[in-house]
Amino acid sequence: MKYISLNSLPARHNCRFLPLIFAIVGGTELAQAKEIYIQPSISLQAEYDDNKRLSTERFSAIDTSAYGVITRAGAKVGMRSSQYDLEVNNQLIINRYESEFDLDSEDLNLDLTAGYNFSPKSRVGLSANYIRNTTLTSELDGDNGTGLVQDNIIRQQWSITPNWSYSLSNTQFLQTSYTHSETTYEESERGSFVDYTIDNISLSFRQQWTPLFSNNISITAMSFDIPEIGDFPFQSSRETTEYSINIGAEYEISPTWSTSLTVGQRFTNTETTQFVNTPLEQTISDDVQGLIFAFSLNKKFEAGSAELSYSRSTSAQGNGQLQVSDVMSANYRYSYTQNLQFSIAGSLNDQSTSGSEDDGNGRTSFNISPSMRWRIDRQASLTAAYRYRKQTFESNDDEAASNSISLNFNYQWDKIKTQRY
Repeated sequence: MKYISLNSLPARHNCRFLPLIFAIVGGTELAQAKEIYIQPSISLQAEYDDNKRLSTERFSAIDTSAYGVITRAGAKVGMRSSQYDLEVNNQLIINRYESEFDLDSEDLNLDLTAGYNFSPKSRVGLSANYIRNTTLTSELDGDNGTGLVQDNIIRQQWSITPNWSYSLSNTQFLQTSYTHSETTYEESERGSFVDYTIDNISLSFRQQWTPLFSNNISITAMSFDIPEIGDFPFQSSRETTEYSINIGAEYEISPTWSTSLTVGQRFTNTETTQFVNTPLEQTISDDVQGLIFAFSLNKKFEAGSAELSYSRSTSAQGNGQLQVSDVMSANYRYSYTQNLQFSIAGSLNDQSTSGSEDDGNGRTSFNISPSMRWRIDRQASLTAAYRYRKQTFESNDDEAASNSISLNFNYQWDKIKTQRY
């Protein structure tokens, strides 16, 4: 989904954005806040990666290695009472690399969550997010991969999600939400990314049959809009609408075992409108139905935990296509002592473009990352990690692999709070 860059909004919207949010969560009651708090944090990470961009083997003659220092500074700021809560989580990330490639960037993440209890049964919430980063961090390192990133393009995202939850009874719960998001990319001669907008609305119902077993049903509708691609006479636009219905269940098998399963059907329509060397429009429609699902299995140990999951889902991508992802992931954590913890996480992701015909743009990616975390004291920790990534493209069998090691120091101050405003 997309997140908004306040810089991309007109100035008159910038100055009204935060006051509007405060008003929604009860700005007139802020003077009655029971608790106001701030919790800053900072981390420094040294990293070496022998192929940061995941360049394919045809670039083997080029030195793809990079040494980098990543600085992250952030703070959680919020206020809450028995009737409402509001929190803003800000983070600035500065990436500096010694490399033949353009890898430097200054990234910004802003997250806001707020809620207001109208009654013991009814709650209204609001979440908003703004991200400014680059395609290197969002499309390649993130979850929205589109393949080989050809340029380090600045990317801005914003989203806003109002939601409402209502307790029909002690065992029956209703929830609905709406999300609007927009993503924009800076122009690049070599870039293949397009701006897009997403609107998503969902309605879900959950029944808690016993303390150990519950099931749910949800209905969602999504619109993925690409307003403009290319220049006349090769200009086109694309709009994808998707409806889905899902049925799921959660069950606590024992005090140490739990599982969940969701199965659904999606109905996707994509309409592409294009000019063919004339001012006349030509529209091509493509309808697809498919299975979507999510399964997870969790195990708690005396000194650790493990999780296994497998899912199939769709997501909008920066290349203008709706992507189908089959993801299998696993992670394991074990605490040797109270201050020393080992963890390992890995995933296998098979990605293809949603459509009635295979366009040959599928790819498979794999990553695994063991790490060791030493908790120095209540506030500071040190983490050493190794990560291996591999990516294979379906169309030409091109492969790319990456090995990286990192050492990260993190310091989080105690929460500074007050009971008086």
